[in-house]
Amino acid sequence: MFSDHLVLAGGGHTHALVLLRWAMNPKLKPSGMITLVNKASTTIYSGMFPGVLAGKYNLDEILIDLRSLASKAGVSFVLAEIEGIDPKKKKLLLAGRPEIEYSLLSLNIGAKTNLNFKSLIGGGDRDLAVPIKPFSESYKFIVDQDIHKDDPSAEPFVIIGGGFAGIEIAFSLRKRWSKRSIILKVKSARKLSKNLFKKLKDLKIQITEKDQSILYPKLICTGNKSFEWIKDSGFAINKDERILTKNTFQVFNYPELFAVGDCAVIKDHPRPSSGVWAVRSATPLAKNLENISKGLKLKKWKPQVKAIQLLDINSSDKESKAFISWGQLMIGPFTFLSRLKESIDKKFVSKFYLIKDMYSEIFDKNEMIKCRGCAAKLAYNPLTSALQKLDLIESSKDDSIDIGLLNSSKTLIQSVDGFPSLISDPWLNGRLLAFHSCSDIWACGGSVVSAQTVVNLPSLSNDLQQELLFQVLEGINSALTIQGAKLIGGHTLESRKISEEPFSLGIESSLTVNGIVDDKKYFWSKGGMKKGDQILISRPLGTGIIFSAFMNGQVKPYILDSVLRKMNESQHHIVNYINQLKNIYPNSKIINACTDITGFGLLGHLSEMLESSNSYQLKMNLDPLKITLDLDNIPVYDGVKELVDIGFESTLAPSNEIFLKNIEGDKNLRFELISDNFNSNGLFYSTMRKILVDPQTCGPLVVSCSSIYSEKLIKQGPWIKIGFIS
Repeated sequence: MFSDHLVLAGGGHTHALVLLRWAMNPKLKPSGMITLVNKASTTIYSGMFPGVLAGKYNLDEILIDLRSLASKAGVSFVLAEIEGIDPKKKKLLLAGRPEIEYSLLSLNIGAKTNLNFKSLIGGGDRDLAVPIKPFSESYKFIVDQDIHKDDPSAEPFVIIGGGFAGIEIAFSLRKRWSKRSIILKVKSARKLSKNLFKKLKDLKIQITEKDQSILYPKLICTGNKSFEWIKDSGFAINKDERILTKNTFQVFNYPELFAVGDCAVIKDHPRPSSGVWAVRSATPLAKNLENISKGLKLKKWKPQVKAIQLLDINSSDKESKAFISWGQLMIGPFTFLSRLKESIDKKFVSKFYLIKDMYSEIFDKNEMIKCRGCAAKLAYNPLTSALQKLDLIESSKDDSIDIGLLNSSKTLIQSVDGFPSLISDPWLNGRLLAFHSCSDIWACGGSVVSAQTVVNLPSLSNDLQQELLFQVLEGINSALTIQGAKLIGGHTLESRKISEEPFSLGIESSLTVNGIVDDKKYFWSKGGMKKGDQILISRPLGTGIIFSAFMNGQVKPYILDSVLRKMNESQHHIVNYINQLKNIYPNSKIINACTDITGFGLLGHLSEMLESSNSYQLKMNLDPLKITLDLDNIPVYDGVKELVDIGFESTLAPSNEIFLKNIEGDKNLRFELISDNFNSNGLFYSTMRKILVDPQTCGPLVVSCSSIYSEKLIKQGPWIKIGFIS
C-alpha cells in the first residue's frame, strides 16, 4: 500500500494555518512527503476582502502566498485544479495533468457560489452576473465597473443576496462608488434588523425583493455550494452537499481522508460556512494529522454552535463603523467595533508576513541560497578550459551536434541538458526540463523526435520514489507529446545525499534529445550572421534573477506565476512557422544564425554567435562584425529590474560578467549598447548590464536574419527586434 504521502488538497484558511504551524515548528510536521495542491499560488483572506473593495486595504495586503508558505514549511507545492478523488485507489484527480497518489488526504477546498442563472438573471448575459467567489474574478469585475462610479445615471449595480456577505459588500461598494445607484436584492427585507435596514437606507442602498433587469450588472452573493465532483465521490454528504465527517475531521468510511472548512461539516454539529470555524479548526486538524502519522489517538473537536461576527460598514470618510452579531442578535453600528475588526484582521494576516520576514532577509552574496535550474551549470571559464584539454570530444559551436544522415536524407541532431529541480512540483519541473532541453534542437531549426532521460531521485521509500519518478516522467512526456516526439527510455539513480524537504526539490534530471533537420542546408548555425541582419528575441529575460529572489523569499507571487506560465509554453511552433516559410521562399536562407539563451545569458550566447561568425569573416578576409543592442527594446519579465536594483542576481551571473568585457571590446568580438536615455553611469544602464548576463531557464530563442524576414517574423510571432549587425 502507498505510504508516507500526505496531500493537502486546497489552500483554504485552515490549511494555510496548518502550514504556518509547521513552518514555525518543523519538529511538529509529520514525517514523509507532504504536498499542497491548489488552483492558485495565493489565497485571499476573505475577512478583509470587503475592506479592499472599500479602499481600506490593497489587494496585496490580504494575500497569503501559499507557494512561499509551503516552501518555508518544507512542503511541495502543486499549482493545479482539483477535479475529483478516487478514494478507493487513493488518488487526487487533477485537470490537465496526472493524478497524485496519497496515503493521507486533507480537503480544504472551500466552496463555490450557489448559482442558478435562470432564477438570477432570467437567461440574460452571464458576463453581467459574476459570483463573489472566486474573489480574484469578482474583484476584477468590480474594478471594471469603476468607470461608472461617478455616474448616477449609469445602470444600477445589483448585489444578489441578503446575507452577511452581500450586505458587507453593499456597504463597501457604497464607499467605493459614492454616486452610483446600488441595489441589494434580498429574499425578505423583514428579516433585516432595524438598525441594519436603516443604515442601508441612509447610505442610499436600495433594498428590494424583486428580480432586476437582466441588463443590470450583478454580483451574486447567494451562499455556498459544493463542487460537483464531491457528489460523485461516494462520500456521505448533508442536504447542503457538504462532506460529513466525524469529530476528528475524518470522512465517514475513509479514515485516511480528512475534510474541513466550507466543503465539510461535522455530523450532528451543523454550522454555517464561515471563516471563523475554518480558522478555529486549524490547530485540532494539524494535531490529528500529526498524531495519525505517528499512530497516536486522534483528538475530538466540537465546534461552537454560534460565533461572534463583525460586519463593517466601511462607508465613513472619517471613521468607519461596524455591527456585531451573535446569532439573531445584532448591535451597532459603533466605531470601536470597526477598530476591533480591523485589529483582528490585521493580526491574522500579520502571522503570515511574520514567517515571510523571518525567512526573507536579504543575505550577503556569499550566503544567498544557490540557484537551481540552468543557473546551476558550470561557469564558462572552467567549462571551456576543460573541453580545450580534451581531444576525445568533438567540439561544436552549435547548440546541437550533427550525428549523421538518416536514410531519408534528413540530418539527425542531438543535444543534452539537465539541472537540479527548479521548483517543488515534479511534474511541472519535468515539463520545464523538457522545454529547456528541446530549445537546443529548436535553435538549430530542428524538430524533436525522441528523448531519453536520467533521473536522480532522493533516497526515500519505494512508494515515494515511484510517485516522484512517475510525476517527472509524465511531465517530460507531456512536453514531448505536443511536439509529436516520444520519451523512449532512460536511466535512474538514487542520491547518496541526505534528503532535504521538500523531497521533490532533491530530484536532479537530465535529458538527451534527438531531433531532425529536413535538409542540411536549412540547418541554423550559431555562426552565419551577416552585415545588415536584425536580431530578434522570442520572449523576455530575467528568470535567473526571479528564481534567485524566490528562493530567498523576495518575489511577489503574481510575478512568479507569470514567469512560470511563459516558461511552460513550448517554442516549437515558432520554429515550425519559420521552416514553413522555406516552401514559400525555397531559394532563400531565412535564418542566418540562431541560438537559445540559457546559462551564459543573452550577452554570453550572443558572444558565441559573434565569435563564430567573425571566425568565418576573418577566413574570408572580411571585416569583423559588430552587434549593436538596443537596451530599450530588450524585453524583461515584470519585477526583474526592481529585484536587480535591490541586489538580487543568479549565482552564475558573476561568472557570466566575463562577457561584459565585449562591450566596446576588441574589433573581433565587439558589442555596442544604445538607448534613448543613455547614461553609462545611470541606474538603467547598470541594471540592464546585470540582465544581459542573467542565466535563463526555458529562455528565449534569438535569431539573426535580414530585415525582409524579420518583418514577417515580427508580424506573425512573438519576436521583438533588439538589435542589428554592422
